[in-house]
Amino acid sequence: MFFSKDSRLSARVFGPVLNFPLYDADCCPAARDCLAIGNVVGAIAEWQRLADLGSGGARCVLAYLHLMGAISTPIDLEEARRIALSAVGGSRGYANYLLGCISLREKRGPEAVKFFLESIKAGFSPAATHLASLLIRGSSEDGKQKAVTLLRKAVAAGHCPALLRLAGAYLSGQLGFTRRVVGLTLLVPAFVRVWLALKYQVFSIQCFQVMAGTTQPLFTEEGQRFLEKTNSLSPGTFRRAIVRWAHTIAAITAAMVLVIQSESVPGQDGKTSALALGGWALLAAWPYGFSYWIASNLNTRSVTSTLVQTMLLCSVTTLVCSAYGGQLFDSTLSGWEVAQLTVAQAFLLLVACGLGKKAAEEVDTTDLPVPPTRQRIVWVHIILGLIAAGSWFSRSNVWHIDYLRNYGFNLASYVLLAMLPYVTSTVLSWRIVAANWWRQFVYIAILTAGTALAVVNNSAIWVLQPGVQGVCLVLMVQFIGFVLAAEWTVEGSGG
Repeated sequence: MFFSKDSRLSARVFGPVLNFPLYDADCCPAARDCLAIGNVVGAIAEWQRLADLGSGGARCVLAYLHLMGAISTPIDLEEARRIALSAVGGSRGYANYLLGCISLREKRGPEAVKFFLESIKAGFSPAATHLASLLIRGSSEDGKQKAVTLLRKAVAAGHCPALLRLAGAYLSGQLGFTRRVVGLTLLVPAFVRVWLALKYQVFSIQCFQVMAGTTQPLFTEEGQRFLEKTNSLSPGTFRRAIVRWAHTIAAITAAMVLVIQSESVPGQDGKTSALALGGWALLAAWPYGFSYWIASNLNTRSVTSTLVQTMLLCSVTTLVCSAYGGQLFDSTLSGWEVAQLTVAQAFLLLVACGLGKKAAEEVDTTDLPVPPTRQRIVWVHIILGLIAAGSWFSRSNVWHIDYLRNYGFNLASYVLLAMLPYVTSTVLSWRIVAANWWRQFVYIAILTAGTALAVVNNSAIWVLQPGVQGVCLVLMVQFIGFVLAAEWTVEGSGG
């Protein structure tokens, strides 16, 4: 998969040119070659030429462009429907799937279901995944079971997003506690599988899906500006630069801390060899290369995603550096323990990328009404989060240079961790509306109580448990309390 021509083209196209997968039914290799060099207009011209010759796959691609929006192809649902209907005879599964997505955009659910069922009959697996996603959000238990059956069939057919949707359905708890454990087990492998498919199979049916409710065009701004021959930088370029520099600085910091710590363990000649130091540096840096490989495409499409991922990156880095220095676990790590820690770090950075994307999906949704109380709720989170984080500086010992020299990374990690519950609850409470105002004040009261608990522990007025255990206990109480309160408030926001 990784060394085929299509895989190399896919890796060059996803992110720099394409925001989303584009299934072209293997109808036009020339269009793929155009996309690989950023020639979007040339690719569209190739599909148009084949569509004029009667190619059902090319017509479906053009209908998809009108559905998502592209250069010289603005969003036009009527035109998308007309083209998709003309392609039903030549590409039944693909065309009916697009017709179903068009009906959903027009808020015609029953009609969309009929089109999806026709597409499923033709063996088009993305339609099964899409229909299951609709059923799983319903209140019918029978519908949820049908959704699970559809997702399993789509997974068996090789549709990568289906496994991620199935893991999410299990993890939601709607299908029972046992399946929630299964969902937790499947989540990371499913996420990795989807990412690899997007990176190396972006033109295949295995990763194709129409993103519901998105406002992003199919092609990136960088691809458009390449064609316009302009030197101006798009917002995505700046966000990618932020992600790149954040990973670079974090990797250098972690490598320096580990190298300095390793020099305290001398070699046979009394000094650590240059080769050994280089090995330690590479060991500390590889999780950041893995993280950047994912975040450079996944977390640069939204300001929200970039900020959340970068903050989590900083938190994980400070914790790891504290562990390298021997403060986090109150012991110096062996080489094998460091290797294990870097694997755990890579997993946490992968989770950070996923959480950044999830935050963007929640916060950047534009098809919902803008709540008039959103600004108030956000400012409450910001102020209380700063109070909880700043309370660490009320301890008298943190202002001594010896403490900062020995426990600076510990302090930084505690301060950053103190902000995480507030970031999480901000995302979860983003959709709060003004209908149940009393629920909002109860929610704010719970936030305030959690902040008071953090201040009491962080400032050492009353330490619940010493060291890391106390910090983890406070964070666990805050996460559980804030998440449950946010879900309760959102569920009651409709009346």
